[in-house]
Amino acid sequence: MISYCTECGSSLPPQSTACAFCSPEPGSLTAGHGLSNPAGWGVRPVALGVIALIPTALLVAALAVLIPLPLATVVSAAWLGCVQILLVWLLAMRAWPPSLPVLGLKRPDGSLVKAALLALAAIICSLGFAQLYTMAVTALGWEILSPPELPSELLLPGGAAILSVLALAVLTPLAEEIFFRGFVQRGLVNRWGPLPGMIVSAAVFSGLHFSPAVLLPVFVTGLLLGALYWRTGSLWPCIAVHAAQNFVAVLTIMLEL
Repeated sequence: MISYCTECGSSLPPQSTACAFCSPEPGSLTAGHGLSNPAGWGVRPVALGVIALIPTALLVAALAVLIPLPLATVVSAAWLGCVQILLVWLLAMRAWPPSLPVLGLKRPDGSLVKAALLALAAIICSLGFAQLYTMAVTALGWEILSPPELPSELLLPGGAAILSVLALAVLTPLAEEIFFRGFVQRGLVNRWGPLPGMIVSAAVFSGLHFSPAVLLPVFVTGLLLGALYWRTGSLWPCIAVHAAQNFVAVLTIMLEL
C-alpha cells in the first residue's frame, strides 16, 4: 500500500514517514512543498505530454468530419479526456493508487470562502474579456479573429443531450484542468517559477485549441485559471470555473433550440 505526504502529496518511501521534499537531506534542492517547489516533474515530461497530445487532439478534431457532430462531440471529449489523464499518470505519477493531492485534487488552502470568491472573480473576468474581445474584433471588421458561435447541432437530441452536457461541462473541465494546470503548469512552475510557468502553460492551453479566433480569449482564461490554481493550491476551483464557463456555452445552445 502506497502512502503519501499529507503536505505535498508526494509518495513516501516504503516503511517511511519522512517526505524527501518536506524533510530533505541537508543541502538538498528539494526542500519545501507546495506549488512553487513540489515533488515531481519538470519541463521534459511536460514537453513529452504536450507532444503526445497533439496528434490525439488533431485526430479528435477530424472526427467531426467522419461522424455526426453531436456524436463526435461526446466521443471526442471522452477519448481526449482519457488520453490526457493517462498521459499525466504515465509521465508524472506511475503509481497506483495515484497521489491526487500532488495534482492539486485536494481541499483549497485557506478559507473556502476566499477560494469561492477567487473562482467567481475568475469566471467573471474570463467571460467579460471574451465578450469585450468579440465586440472589439467585430467593430474592427476582423472577422477571421471573431470567435465562432457554437452550432445548434452540437448536442445530442432529446434526453441524450445529458451525455453532451456531461462530456462538455464535466469530463472536459476535469481532464483539461488535470492536464494543463495540475500537470503542465505545475511541471513548468517547478523549474521556471510561478509567472513563466503560468504564462507558458496558458499559451499551450490556448495553442492546443487550434483556432486563431479563440487564441487570445483562451490564453486569458488559461492565465486566470493558472492564477487561481496558484492562489488556492487546488484544482477544484479551476475545475468549477472551467465547468461553469462550458455550461454557460451549452446552456446558450439549449435555450436556442
